[in-house]
Amino acid sequence: MRFSSILARISRHADLFEAMANKLGVRDKIFELNNAPSVYRRANMRCLSCGQAEACSAWLEAGAEADEAPDYCRNKTLFARLERLSNTRVGTDCHGSVQQSG
Repeated sequence: MRFSSILARISRHADLFEAMANKLGVRDKIFELNNAPSVYRRANMRCLSCGQAEACSAWLEAGAEADEAPDYCRNKTLFARLERLSNTRVGTDCHGSVQQSG
């Protein structure tokens, strides 16, 4: 695989991750976490390792309202946790797991 192809894949998956987080309304919630950079990086890496980019892109372009990520999304659990914690103060433990604090 050429270096330019690798960069294109990284960029595409980063865009898909951002679009998914925005569509689900949880993007800003990630940055409220105590360990946000680490959680964000791992979430992007999960997205990068996904082989469903075409399905994801089509799902995002469909424009329908969504309460949760599609079943194939490798960040579905993270997005669901962020949504559940939307009205509470959140943090992460030393392993980057999302948890309620306070």
